[in-house]
This record gives sequence, C-alpha cells and structure tokens, in this order.
Amino acid sequence: MVAIFVVLTILLFLGIDLVYQRVQRKKAEAAELQPVYAHKGAIDRILVPEGLFFHPGHTWATVTEAGLAKVGIDDFVRKLFGTIDSIEFKKTSGEVKQGEPLFVIKQGNRTFEMVAPVDGVIEATNSKIADDPSILRVDTYQNGWLAAIKPTNLKKNIEKLNIADSAKEWAREEVARLRDFFAGASFENRLVGQTLQDGGPPVEGVLNYMSDEAAKKFEDAFLKK
Repeated sequence: MVAIFVVLTILLFLGIDLVYQRVQRKKAEAAELQPVYAHKGAIDRILVPEGLFFHPGHTWATVTEAGLAKVGIDDFVRKLFGTIDSIEFKKTSGEVKQGEPLFVIKQGNRTFEMVAPVDGVIEATNSKIADDPSILRVDTYQNGWLAAIKPTNLKKNIEKLNIADSAKEWAREEVARLRDFFAGASFENRLVGQTLQDGGPPVEGVLNYMSDEAAKKFEDAFLKK
C-alpha cells in the first residue's frame, strides 16, 4: 500500500508540474503578442506612450521579446480619422522597406496610404483589426497592432524614428504644424474649420469634414514622409 501511495503521490506532483508548465508557456506566448510599453502621456489629447518608436509618417513600432516589430498607426492620425471603414494591406508577406506603403486606410470614397516604420519581412497581419477597425478607437497601441515584421535593418531604421522625450516633442510639433495646416485647408463644415483655426483642439474625425483636396494635401504633408 505504501508503495502505491508513493507512486500516486509522484504522479500527482508530475501532473501538477505539467499543468503549471503549460500555463506558464501559454502566458509567455500571450506576452509575445503584446507590445511592451510604459505609461501613457497625453500631448494636446494625443497619446504618446513611452517605449514605442514613432515614424514621421505617423506609424509606430515596438520590438517584442520574440524579436518581431509590431507596427500600427499612432493616436494622432487615429483621432483625425475618427471612424475607419476598412484597412487593406498592400502586402501580407514578403519584404517591406521603411517609408514604403504598408497598408491603406479607407474612409468613404477616400484612401490614405500608411508607411512601414521599419525594414523587414512581414510575418503576420492582424486579421482582427482588418475585420473590425473600430478596435483602434479604444486600443491603438496594444491590441491595435496591424502587422508583425521581422526587422532586417533596425539599428539604422531607429535613427529616423522618435522615442521617449523626442517622440513627445515631435508630437507637439506635429500638433502645431497641424494647426498651421488647418489655416490653409478648406472644410465642408465651416464651423469646424473656424474652431480649429482659432486654436481649438483637434476634433476627432476632422478628416471627414475636409474637402477631398484638403484631405489629399494632408496625406502628402503628414503621412508620406
């Protein structure tokens, strides 16, 4: 009986250890899917998390423990877009270069190209966001990643990206530049245009109120850098 009890005890501990290892493995796998960043800071209502690298074309990148660069759009353009009808990827596999169009945001009959923040090979795209872009309205920087890229030239790419204090200063400059842009832009809603030109905060979804010509100029001035 004693021998049977010992064997059962050993089997019990082995079973517990197996379950524990399985749980830990699942936690590790889940962690790899999440970009790691510190607390959020607001720049004129624009969120600029620390620990993320921001491209001048308003996309961001963060490197996971698995060595992949998760990328997405920043809160600046997310707020300006407001409602996004759909997101289409220019590529779902293969190589991409920093500054090349990576995906297209569709809003009504308008399209806006967004660029890759780093060089690399596309390993995956986030089908959840492609199916439901509204997720970006509540989670731009974590579950709102759009593509996972295996970096091939990260050290050089980082020289053209902003992080930490430089990212916050860049965001302030972009908000100021946006106000200057509003001064010369044409709006389908005059009240919205007047509010922005008078120094009011950027209105969520303001691109919806811009004329087609102004929206195109915005894309050229802010997204294709």
